[in-house]
Amino acid sequence: MIRLQIEQASLTFKGMRRLGPLDLDQALSGITAVLGPNGAGKSLFLSLCHGTLKPDRGSVRWQGQPARDSRAMRGVMLQSPVVLRRSVAGNIEFALQSRGVPRTRRRERVQQALISARLEDRAHAPAATLSGGELRRMSFARALVTAPRALLLDEPFAGLDPAASQVMETMIIEAAKTTPVLLSNHDLVQTRRIAQQVLFFSKGQMLEQAATAAFFTAPRSAAAGSFLQSQLL
Repeated sequence: MIRLQIEQASLTFKGMRRLGPLDLDQALSGITAVLGPNGAGKSLFLSLCHGTLKPDRGSVRWQGQPARDSRAMRGVMLQSPVVLRRSVAGNIEFALQSRGVPRTRRRERVQQALISARLEDRAHAPAATLSGGELRRMSFARALVTAPRALLLDEPFAGLDPAASQVMETMIIEAAKTTPVLLSNHDLVQTRRIAQQVLFFSKGQMLEQAATAAFFTAPRSAAAGSFLQSQLL
């Protein structure tokens, strides 16, 4: 487990509040899904949690450390994965290199990451030649190879066909056995299947924090009820 503590955190752009104020104090474990309609603030929330964005007010802490000062303890997978002009193995190794891991210790970890991502046969291929599903698996492997204490995944299943989505789902479930995962997702059926906790956002506000089963069977807010009804019909 790892504790995420958010106290009265908010984000404002061009004079408009886009997120918050948010309060959360939760020991994360397993998979926590961030849900809500388009524009609800899910991606902003993940950026705030990682420390990529700094709150205008309030604080975001992991294990008592400010998010901006503790990014090394988290692995991040963006909705649009960054692709370096390197091989697949080189892209994954870069994450270790940037953390100062000695070269002698990188090879075994990269090889294991390639196997876990089912990319060992593509290790020396240019990363730019990967398919969409392969690219997401590489990005996930790069986030996980540093042995983070938490994973933040922004729409990891977006744009994937059912087969590729299933592979990614299996990888995330396996990782979540030892590393807490905080992810955003639009597929509610999938979320209900894999997540243990839900954070529901609407118009930049976190309206619900609940166990998955409770959220889907008895949402407390009218906004969540309307969202579920519109998405699951």
